[in-house]
Amino acid sequence: MQGLLQKVNGAFVAVFFCASFAAAQEAVPPSTSIVISVAEQKLVVLRDGALWKKYPISTSKYGVGDSFGSYKTPVGQLRVCEKIGEELAPGSVIKERRATGEVLPPNAPGRDPIVTRVIWLDGLEEQNHNARSRGIYIHGTTEESKLGKPVSYGCIRMRSKDVQEVFEEATIDTPVMIVPEKFPRYAKYTPPKPPKPQAIALAQTKPVPPAAKSAPATPLPAIASFTTTTSPKMVGAATPAPAPVALYRPPPVDPTPHGHVVTTEISTSAMSRAMQGSILSAGLPDGPKIPALPEPPAPKDVPRFGRLAPNLSHEKGLSLQAPNLDLAPALQAADANADAQAAAARQQQQGATADNTDKDQNSPIAFRNGQTDPKNKQ
Repeated sequence: MQGLLQKVNGAFVAVFFCASFAAAQEAVPPSTSIVISVAEQKLVVLRDGALWKKYPISTSKYGVGDSFGSYKTPVGQLRVCEKIGEELAPGSVIKERRATGEVLPPNAPGRDPIVTRVIWLDGLEEQNHNARSRGIYIHGTTEESKLGKPVSYGCIRMRSKDVQEVFEEATIDTPVMIVPEKFPRYAKYTPPKPPKPQAIALAQTKPVPPAAKSAPATPLPAIASFTTTTSPKMVGAATPAPAPVALYRPPPVDPTPHGHVVTTEISTSAMSRAMQGSILSAGLPDGPKIPALPEPPAPKDVPRFGRLAPNLSHEKGLSLQAPNLDLAPALQAADANADAQAAAARQQQQGATADNTDKDQNSPIAFRNGQTDPKNKQ
């Protein structure tokens, strides 16, 4: 351990501040502004007032102005109020600030729509306060070959790839200045360099001298210990140890078999006293005896049930017919009764037929059966 401390203390430790890098990354981004020159037909993007990029454009072929129906390009101080078409492909046609789904190549013959991106401008001065209502945009055009000349109807036209860059650079409320004259001389924009990280060297500390070797420590006197039921404690040698406590164990009892239940003498006597007079004590040595129930009598209606299947004979299965019961007399009596009932029914039917015949003969409309009334014969 001492050697490790000597190595650490004997070297210079350089500490770099990460805060300088974080401050460089979180630095305020440069302010962006857009300036458009009608005289030069150019658009420049400024960062912190310095020239970042310059693009060719086209303004109105009718000149500058802000009146409705004039198709002129307004001048003065304006701002970006809305951005449209962020995810559209280059050449996507935009009508009424909505993509139509059509994509045109540059310089498509016979076509002059708004394409790719729309940067909507809002006037901040009296001379351009109608710009937003008139729909003055910075937008892409398919007539890229005509850029650099005033050929639009009031808007500022750009190439598709150029308007994409300006769209990414501009934000809502980005200032836009449209001037009729040429640009002033701008300094070229150079991004600021990140600050260099600062290094701080800690002062060298003196090494700690090694500790002098000391005499070996004398051993401590022996300490007696004992264990209790709660937690171990260390007791000095002068304190006498308490007498050990013998653990209680019940005496072993040999089990005594009782029927198919194995009990012990202690448990048998305890159960006998606890359940004396209860049905639960039945079967115990001191418990009550369970009386045997008599056998139920045989059913008396076996012959009646046997009549349901007089000729039932199966090698296997259940039969209601008694094996030693003679059912022949009962079957003969049943057959005779059935024959008598059938004969009585036939006689009754024949009597009813004879009565109907007599009634038909005495009826005044008996001629319907092919008979004539003797009184009508002449």
